[in-house]
Amino acid sequence: MPSVREDSTVEALARAFCGEAKRSKGEAMRIVGYAESSCKSGQAMKDVYDNLRVKSAIARIDAVQAQIGHRTVENLDSMYQKGFDVAETQKNPTGMATNTTGIARLYGMDRDAGAGHEDKIPPMTEEDRKVLTGLGKALDGPKLAKETA
Repeated sequence: MPSVREDSTVEALARAFCGEAKRSKGEAMRIVGYAESSCKSGQAMKDVYDNLRVKSAIARIDAVQAQIGHRTVENLDSMYQKGFDVAETQKNPTGMATNTTGIARLYGMDRDAGAGHEDKIPPMTEEDRKVLTGLGKALDGPKLAKETA
């Protein structure tokens, strides 16, 4: 039975998890050779994936894959911007909105910054009432003159 105490098992598990198993913990364990019961056991998965060596190996592979795939914030931003530019050229507002949303999410701006915030409109002052009343009379004046003529 494989053991996370062995370097070869740690590496094989990390490679399987990041590759063929498509980030499925149970499937990666199955690929490496763990018993079927261990692959379905939440406790067994926790024991394996909470191991610092396994976490470190997965993080290292993820970093390498990010460099190979050019998945950096700057590159993703550039990809979204190119998509936006194409959509703008084609006069495609849906494509423009989709790419704008992607950029916003990339930088964490997709959350409502005003959550829990209420706009409070100050109460109308007596001076405001006089101004509005005067405007109303000024606008109604010509209308009344036409109606009475």
